[in-house]
Amino acid sequence: MKSWMKFGLIWGVVMFIILNIIFPLVDGEKIIVKKLLLFLPLWLVFGLIFGYISQSRKKKMDKM
Repeated sequence: MKSWMKFGLIWGVVMFIILNIIFPLVDGEKIIVKKLLLFLPLWLVFGLIFGYISQSRKKKMDKM
């Protein structure tokens, strides 16, 4: 697995946990399984996009 993929997946999972589990618990809201099942793949895709863009920008900055 490429480094940007690992980075992106970790970022996506962390964002998923914070925004869909921790914040609702702090606010006293119920955790809805359907919502979790909807947002997990979404955050993983966003994480992969974020990881790819971060790696691309890093390569451009290293060339300068």
